[in-house]
Amino acid sequence: MRNLSRRVMLLGVTGAAVVGLSVATTVGQQTSSARAFPPYKAPRLADGRPDLNGLWQAFVTANIDLEDHEAQSGPHPELLGAYGGWPAGQSIVEGGEIPYQTTALAKKKHNLENRIKADVSDDKKWHDLGDPEFKCYMPGVPRATYMPFPFQIVQGSSPYILIAYEFASATRIIRMNWKGEAPTDAWMGWSRGRWEGDTLVVDVTGQREDIFDVSAEL
Repeated sequence: MRNLSRRVMLLGVTGAAVVGLSVATTVGQQTSSARAFPPYKAPRLADGRPDLNGLWQAFVTANIDLEDHEAQSGPHPELLGAYGGWPAGQSIVEGGEIPYQTTALAKKKHNLENRIKADVSDDKKWHDLGDPEFKCYMPGVPRATYMPFPFQIVQGSSPYILIAYEFASATRIIRMNWKGEAPTDAWMGWSRGRWEGDTLVVDVTGQREDIFDVSAEL
C-alpha cells in the first residue's frame, strides 16, 4: 500500500489587518490617512474553536496549476474548439514555486499531456490513464477543496468534521487528534486534523495511486 502524505492548511482564520480606502470630499483637499480595519475574528463554537460551518468555494485556478500559469488551449483545438482550454492564474504556493524533483516534473508533464484520455479496457490498469476529474472520479485531497465547485463543512462538538463536496458527491471526514493510520488506500484518503491556534491543520495519508493533480506529481 502506497501511503501518500500531504499536509493542508485547510482554513486559517487568524486575522490580518486590511487597509481601508479614504475618499477625498473636496477637490484639491488631501485625503485623510488610511485606517486599518480591526483584525478579523471568526465566529466561535461553544468550545471556543472557530466555527467553520457553512458553504465554501475556492475562486482560484489552482485546479489547473498550483503555480503561475498562462492561458492555453485544449489538447486538440482544431477538433474541440475551446473545450479543455484553461484561463491564466496566479500561484497559491508560498514563495510562488514548487521545488519539483526531476521525476515529479516528468510526471506533471505526463499528466498534462494525457489529461483527457481514457482507457476503456477492463484490465487492472484502466485507472492509470487520464485525469480522474475527466472521468468523474472522486478528486482526492487537497484537489477537491480548490476545484471550482462549492463544498460544505459540518462541524459540531464531536471529534469529527465532515466535508461534503459537490463534485462527484465526494465526502471526507477529518478525525481530530487521531493517531490511527489509514486502514486502506481510498480516493479521498485518510484525514487527521488538529488546531494550531485558529488554523485547522489536516494531514492526509492513504490516497490511491491513481489520483493526481494535473499540476502536481501525484
